[in-house]
Amino acid sequence: MPVLAMIIMDATERTAAMALNEIGVVGVNPRLIDNPLANQLGLGTLLGLYVTGAQLLNDPASERWYEMFSDNDIRILDSEVIFLPFVEDEE
Repeated sequence: MPVLAMIIMDATERTAAMALNEIGVVGVNPRLIDNPLANQLGLGTLLGLYVTGAQLLNDPASERWYEMFSDNDIRILDSEVIFLPFVEDEE
């Protein structure tokens, strides 16, 4: 899995960011950090927080999120450490 530039946010910031989504237009849907190993990265408690790609700060179509996230730190995170592996349901 990739190493990505991510913006970390709490549930309140996630709700506010998603409130700016418009149907049929670019939107954000921050993903939950669900891997307990994320807390061992030295960034404090990350489990239960959310991330979205920092590339939205360079995308003109994402302009409505610039002010909201321009002061947030951008962290380089390994997706294998912050997300639990996907497990397919056996049928």
